[in-house]
Amino acid sequence: MLYVKIQELHKRKLKIAQIAKELKISRPTVYKYLAMSFDEARAYTEQPLGRNKKLDSYKDWILAWLEEYPHLSAAQIHDWLL
Repeated sequence: MLYVKIQELHKRKLKIAQIAKELKISRPTVYKYLAMSFDEARAYTEQPLGRNKKLDSYKDWILAWLEEYPHLSAAQIHDWLL
Protein backbone atom coordinates (compact mmCIF):
# COMPACT_ATOMS: atom_id res chain seq x y z
CA MET A 1 0.00 0.00 0.00
CA LEU A 2 1.30 3.44 -0.92
CA TYR A 3 0.57 4.82 2.54
CA VAL A 4 2.81 2.24 4.22
CA LYS A 5 5.67 2.84 1.77
CA ILE A 6 5.49 6.60 2.32
CA GLN A 7 5.47 6.19 6.10
CA GLU A 8 8.46 3.81 5.98
CA LEU A 9 10.51 6.16 3.81
CA HIS A 10 9.57 9.10 6.05
CA LYS A 11 10.71 7.17 9.15
CA ARG A 12 14.04 6.55 7.40
CA LYS A 13 14.39 10.37 7.33
CA LEU A 14 14.03 10.79 3.56
CA LYS A 15 12.92 14.22 2.40
CA ILE A 16 9.53 14.73 0.78
CA ALA A 17 11.09 15.25 -2.66
CA GLN A 18 13.14 12.06 -2.28
CA ILE A 19 10.06 10.05 -1.31
CA ALA A 20 8.14 11.46 -4.28
CA LYS A 21 10.96 10.65 -6.67
CA GLU A 22 11.43 7.14 -5.25
CA LEU A 23 7.73 6.27 -5.56
CA LYS A 24 7.17 8.27 -8.77
CA ILE A 25 4.38 10.37 -7.28
CA SER A 26 3.95 14.10 -6.74
CA ARG A 27 5.08 15.91 -3.61
CA PRO A 28 1.52 17.04 -2.75
CA THR A 29 0.50 13.37 -2.75
CA VAL A 30 3.27 12.59 -0.26
CA TYR A 31 2.12 15.45 1.98
CA LYS A 32 -1.49 14.23 1.73
CA TYR A 33 -0.61 10.69 2.79
CA LEU A 34 1.67 11.87 5.61
CA ALA A 35 -1.20 13.92 7.05
CA MET A 36 -3.53 10.89 7.07
CA SER A 37 -3.89 8.15 9.61
CA PHE A 38 -3.84 4.53 8.45
CA ASP A 39 -7.63 4.26 8.68
CA GLU A 40 -8.11 7.48 6.71
CA ALA A 41 -5.73 6.26 4.00
CA ARG A 42 -7.54 2.93 3.76
CA ALA A 43 -10.92 4.67 3.46
CA TYR A 44 -9.48 7.05 0.85
CA THR A 45 -8.16 4.23 -1.33
CA GLU A 46 -11.44 2.31 -1.10
CA GLN A 47 -13.39 5.21 -2.59
CA PRO A 48 -14.47 4.66 -6.20
CA LEU A 49 -12.30 6.32 -8.78
CA GLY A 50 -13.91 9.03 -10.85
CA ARG A 51 -17.08 10.97 -10.38
CA ASN A 52 -20.53 10.87 -11.89
CA LYS A 53 -20.79 12.81 -15.11
CA LYS A 54 -23.75 14.90 -16.25
CA LEU A 55 -24.29 12.70 -19.29
CA ASP A 56 -24.10 9.35 -17.48
CA SER A 57 -27.87 9.07 -17.40
CA TYR A 58 -27.98 9.48 -21.21
CA LYS A 59 -25.16 7.05 -21.96
CA ASP A 60 -27.39 4.28 -23.37
CA TRP A 61 -29.17 6.71 -25.70
CA ILE A 62 -25.94 8.24 -26.96
CA LEU A 63 -24.34 4.86 -27.61
CA ALA A 64 -27.43 3.67 -29.48
CA TRP A 65 -27.41 6.82 -31.65
CA LEU A 66 -23.71 6.41 -32.41
CA GLU A 67 -24.17 2.76 -33.37
CA GLU A 68 -27.04 3.66 -35.69
CA TYR A 69 -25.49 6.90 -37.01
CA PRO A 70 -21.68 6.67 -36.64
CA HIS A 71 -21.17 9.94 -38.54
CA LEU A 72 -22.93 12.05 -35.85
CA SER A 73 -20.97 14.95 -34.42
CA ALA A 74 -20.99 15.97 -30.79
CA ALA A 75 -22.96 19.10 -31.71
CA GLN A 76 -25.71 17.00 -33.31
CA ILE A 77 -25.93 14.74 -30.27
CA HIS A 78 -26.12 17.82 -28.09
CA ASP A 79 -29.03 19.15 -30.16
CA TRP A 80 -30.84 15.81 -29.95
CA LEU A 81 -30.43 15.73 -26.18
CA LEU A 82 -31.90 19.21 -25.83
